[in-house]
Amino acid sequence: MMELTGFLLTLSSLTVSPDRSQFFKYESLSLSCEDVREPSRWTVKAKTVRGVTECGRDWGFQQGSTCTINEAYSWNSGVYWCESTSGETSPAANISVTENHVILESPVSPVMEGESVTLRCSTKSNSSDLRASIFMKDRNPVGAAITGEMTVSAVSKSDEGLYMCVITNVGASAESWLAVRERVAEKKDSARPSGGFTGNVTEEQVTEKKDSARPSGGFTGNVTEAGPGAPAASHLYVSRLICLLVVGTPYLLSTIKLGVLYRGKAKTRQVKETRNCDEVQMEEII
Repeated sequence: MMELTGFLLTLSSLTVSPDRSQFFKYESLSLSCEDVREPSRWTVKAKTVRGVTECGRDWGFQQGSTCTINEAYSWNSGVYWCESTSGETSPAANISVTENHVILESPVSPVMEGESVTLRCSTKSNSSDLRASIFMKDRNPVGAAITGEMTVSAVSKSDEGLYMCVITNVGASAESWLAVRERVAEKKDSARPSGGFTGNVTEEQVTEKKDSARPSGGFTGNVTEAGPGAPAASHLYVSRLICLLVVGTPYLLSTIKLGVLYRGKAKTRQVKETRNCDEVQMEEII
C-alpha cells in the first residue's frame, strides 16, 4: 500500500524548471504537473497576494499540464501546486521572486535523507557568475566558498532549515527553506538486531535474551526454558541414570559387603582382646 501511494504521488507531482525556489524579477520559469495517465486533467494553481488563482487567468500561459511564466514579478511569489479536475492535489512548492541582486539556488522539492545537495549563490547581472560567498543557515554562518557553491553531503534532518547567501559588495539573498525527507523504511529496519541478522525476532530469542541475564555460576552457555524437545531430553537423562545404576549396583553391593565383613572381624578381634584382658586380671587376683 505504501509503494502504491508513493507511485501515485510521483504521477501527480509539481516540477519547476529551473529547479530552484528563488527567481530574479523578469525571469521566466515553467511549472509542470506530471501525470502519465491523464496530463490534461491537471491545472497549476497558486496562492499569492492576489489570492488563489489558476494559471492562464491573470498570470502564466497554460498548455496541457504545463504553465509558463514568461516574466515573473514580485507578486508572483507564493505557493504553487497541481490540482486535478476531481480535486486531487500535489505537494506544494514555494516560489520567491525578488528584486535583490543575489539569489540562493536551492532545490524546490525536499531532499532525501542521505543524499547530497548543492547550494549556489548567483548574481542578477549574470546568474552563471560564481563569486566568493558566505552561506548561512537560520541566520548563522555555516560555510564559505570562493566558487559560490556549497555542497552538503549526506544530508540529515539536522540540515533542514532556512538558508541564505551573501556576496560581499553585492548583496544578500532572500531565505529559502531546505526540506529533508526521512527514510522511514530504513529507520524501521535499523531497529532490528544487527550482527548480520535480517530475519524476525521470535519469542524463543527474546526468552534466551532474558535468560542470559540470570546468574551463571561459572556457566557460560545459554540458559533456556524447557521447549518442545524437553520430554525427549528428560527421557534420555532417565535412561542414562538407569544405566548407571545397573552398572554401579554390583560395585556398591560389594563395597557394602566388604564393609560389613570388616566391621565383623573388628568386633571379633575386640571381643578376643577383652577376654584375654579378663584372664590376665583373674590370674593376678589368684
